[in-house]
Amino acid sequence: MYLSQITGLSAGGYEMQRLQAERDELRRQAALADVQLARLDSPARIEAQVKRLGLVRVARVFVLSADALQAKK
Repeated sequence: MYLSQITGLSAGGYEMQRLQAERDELRRQAALADVQLARLDSPARIEAQVKRLGLVRVARVFVLSADALQAKK
């Protein structure tokens, strides 16, 4: 019985170490994702993309309602 308890404790210890390593890796990945999100969400980067794509601000935006389109039919 004693050997079986020690073996169980040892296996549990290895599993705990594995889970802690997995947790640490996931935390590292989450931190990298936060950095990437901040970079991608930066106004300077968005403005550069707008210029690169040749997008321009429109003077007016027209909105059509679905009801108005149905009434024309």
